[in-house]
Amino acid sequence: MPARNGKAGKAILEGGLEALAHALETVGACEDHLLQRWLGDLPKCNIPVTEHRKELRMGRVPKIDTDPELQAVLIARINRLTYAQFAQDVAEHFPGPRRIGKNEIHAWFKKRRRD
Repeated sequence: MPARNGKAGKAILEGGLEALAHALETVGACEDHLLQRWLGDLPKCNIPVTEHRKELRMGRVPKIDTDPELQAVLIARINRLTYAQFAQDVAEHFPGPRRIGKNEIHAWFKKRRRD
């Protein structure tokens, strides 16, 4: 009996593999058809996708982006101070509403490197 179950299991497995291979061929053919027929008909766009997404971002604008003087200070010292030292320096030289913390400085710097 065990040999019979082994043969049946092997036959089921082989049938499943054949079905998967056929499905993969079908998906590949559909992909080729879509790429040649449908995507080729789309109008060309010269605006990068990232520009569109930047316009849709929600939330408040970081203080650094709205304060040119603060930006200038950060850019001038970005390679010489740690984020904690930056935050301390900003706290000493800028009034309360213009102060920023090390996390905001780090997030701004990361965003600036990406752009």
